[in-house]
Amino acid sequence: MTNHQRIAHIIKTAGSSFVSVRFIKKDGSERQLTFNPADHNDIKGTGNPSTDPNIFRIRDIKLGQWRSFDARRCVSIKCDGTTTNLTQEA
Repeated sequence: MTNHQRIAHIIKTAGSSFVSVRFIKKDGSERQLTFNPADHNDIKGTGNPSTDPNIFRIRDIKLGQWRSFDARRCVSIKCDGTTTNLTQEA
């Protein structure tokens, strides 16, 4: 099972429970985001939608802003007290 499949399954089954994901940014630094999968507010702006299925777009609850992360660079995902460690994919 790929990281994309694992993350998509966890997000789908989370309902409105908070989900926290840790990943490595393109610049090599680590970032942690927490979001509610049930949050479907509209994305505003002029950006183009990603066609890469490994890119997840979520709304960071701390900032109240849309962010994205790449499933291939995820380190872990946590939901309902359960942490799933992931291996970075090429």
